[in-house]
Parts: sequence; C-alpha cells; structure tokens
Amino acid sequence: MATFVLIHGSWGGGWCWDRMRPLLEDAGHRVLAPTLTGFGEKLADAGPGTGVNANAREVADLLAAEDVDRAVLVGHSYGGMVITGAAALAPDRIGRMVYVDAFAPVGGDSAFSLLPWLQDAFVPPEGGPDWQVAPLDPRALGADEDGASWMERNLTPMPRLTHSEPLLPGGDEVLERTPVTYIHCAAQQFFDDTAADAVKRGFELVTLTEVSHAEVLIEPGVLAAELLKLA
Repeated sequence: MATFVLIHGSWGGGWCWDRMRPLLEDAGHRVLAPTLTGFGEKLADAGPGTGVNANAREVADLLAAEDVDRAVLVGHSYGGMVITGAAALAPDRIGRMVYVDAFAPVGGDSAFSLLPWLQDAFVPPEGGPDWQVAPLDPRALGADEDGASWMERNLTPMPRLTHSEPLLPGGDEVLERTPVTYIHCAAQQFFDDTAADAVKRGFELVTLTEVSHAEVLIEPGVLAAELLKLA
C-alpha cells in the first residue's frame, strides 16, 4: 500500500482530488488531500503574508503528523511549487515526487518568475483585498462546460504571495536523489518548457497528449492509471 499525498493548485483545495481519490483508494492505497492555508475553506485563515513557503511547511508538518513514510507526493500546477518546498523540509518522508502539469522550481524561483505572464493575468477579486487573486476562468485551462461548472462552484481567491514569493532553497537538491516523474498535459502549452527541462534534469517524463491542464482533474482516469503504476 502506498500513501499518496495530493497537493492542489491555484484557487483550489482538497476538493480538486474528489474525483481522483476513490480511484486510488479502491486500489488499496491511502490518500491525503489537504487544503492549503489561503485556499478553499482555509481562505479566511490567511493574510497578506501567506506564501508558498508557509504552504510547503504545512505539507511537511502533515507528513510528520500522519507519520507518512515514503510518500508519493503529487503536486498539480502551483502544487509543484509546494511539494518542492516540502521535499526540502521532510526529505526522509518522501519516496517519489510527481509533478502533474506543474511548476518544477529550484530554490529562488517563484511561480511569477517561471511564468511571468501570470503577473498581469492575476487580479484582485472584485471588492476584495489587493493581496488576493481572483480565480481564472477554468475554460481557459481546458475545462468543458460541465467541468467548469464543478470547478466554479469550488474555486476561491488565494493570496498573491503564494505565487510571488521565491521558494526557499533545498528542494531541488532532494530531487537529485529522489525518483521524480513529470506528467505533462500536452493538450495545452502552459508547461511545455517545464516538461522539456524536466527531461534535462533526469526526471521521468510521461506525456498525456490529449489531456488539458484542467481535464486531468475533471476526468482523472488517465492520471489515476499513471499514478497507480508508481505505487
């Protein structure tokens, strides 16, 4: 039995994995899918100073609290920033890292430095504080109408600092001695360069040719099959 620790992306929460979770649990595996502070039902727990390094610490603390050994640590999108930071803080609790169409940073990177166009696309919610960022339309991320409706019911603003704060160093060094898989959703081009760089870094690359950035959560059967191969 493996323990999968699933880390959501921008504007998300543990709910992002609701369609994935039973596919892994029915195969006999343990699944943890936390909501990070500043997202979802934990939006109110955050402030202007809630950033990526605080989220990474949360995941490391969860691994310790749940006594997880050899976790399969999975990050989608922004979740790739978080799992890299968590790897630096809890290297002995991780068995494999999995980036799902995600940022794969090194120390000092931020989401904005890796995808600079995000800075202009991310705007405060109407009537909300300027330290928060309103969700993008999930249709722009490849969601169909049914999937977009599901996501829109659950997406919330998030702290801007999660994407502007540089990641503390150390995670990329852990990745050099840990099995790493990069799963690229090639139906969109958001992370084409990241996927190419992943190969140069020695990561295993899995390309899902007809799956978009959002579809991988909406219709998770293809991703679940890949994750189960890694258990």
